Amino acid sequence: MQLSVTLAQSDKKPLLRFLLQEYLAELSQFGEVDQHYPYFDSYWDDAQRWPYLIDIDDQLAGFALVNSWSPSGQPTDFAIAEFYILPRFRKSGIGSRAFAALLGNHPGIWELSVISRNEAAARFWRHALDAADVVNIERIRLNNETVYRFETSGRP
Repeated sequence: MQLSVTLAQSDKKPLLRFLLQEYLAELSQFGEVDQHYPYFDSYWDDAQRWPYLIDIDDQLAGFALVNSWSPSGQPTDFAIAEFYILPRFRKSGIGSRAFAALLGNHPGIWELSVISRNEAAARFWRHALDAADVVNIERIRLNNETVYRFETSGRP
C-alpha cells in the first residue's frame, strides 16, 4: 500500500475543513470542543503551520495539522495539533506510518497532546511513538490531557 503525506494546497481547504469537522465531532464525546476551530485558515498563511493530507493508494485516509506551538509550554520545534485517520483505515498501520512520515519532514523536538479520557488515542500514540524513530520520550500530565514530548533521532 502506497502512503502519501503531502502539504494540502489551498484548493484542498474545503476538503480538509470537512474532515476537521468530522474529527471535532468525534472528539466532542470526550469533552467540550470548539467546533469553529479559529486557527484553520492560518495553516495556509502562517509559515509555522503545516496542513497535511494523508492518502493511501490514492484514497484519502486522513489529515494532520502540524504547528510550532508547545502544549507543555516548553521550547519545542513542532507539535501535532490535530491528527485524524478515517475510521475505515484505523488499525491498519496507516496512522503510524503517516506519523513517521511527518517526523521525517520536520526533524527536531516534538510535542503532542491527548485528552485523558480518549483511551483509543492514548493507545494509538503509545504504539506510534514506540514504532517511530524517536528518543527522549517524556510524558507530561496536565489537567485533562497527557502531553508527549520527544525528539526525532535524526535531529539536526
